Amino acid sequence: MSFIEIIEDSETFELAIAESSFTLRRFDTHVYKDIEKRHTTRTKNLRQGGWIKEVDDFAVNEDLLDHMIIAWKDIKSPLTGQDVECTKENKNKLPGSVKVQIIEACDADSISTGNPEGKKKT
Repeated sequence: MSFIEIIEDSETFELAIAESSFTLRRFDTHVYKDIEKRHTTRTKNLRQGGWIKEVDDFAVNEDLLDHMIIAWKDIKSPLTGQDVECTKENKNKLPGSVKVQIIEACDADSISTGNPEGKKKT
């Protein structure tokens, strides 16, 4: 039987992709709201009154990916073959297909039951 689990701040899990592995955490609406708030500007609309809200979606996505990925193992540079450090800048250099797999894993209903292959709770 599989249950939906709430998201805890300290929960983490491992996701294996090819021969690499990621230590990840899920995110809740409060995390997303805080990230979006940091990248939202409000400008006064002088013609019609009120406010214009502009969100920098690229910056939101970068910070959300940085939040989800805690650590990684065996991520290599194609030029040097050396391990790459797990930094915000390098996280955003991951291939799009890997980012999609990470987002899907972090948006799952449960991390302890009914998990896809390669995903385990720590």
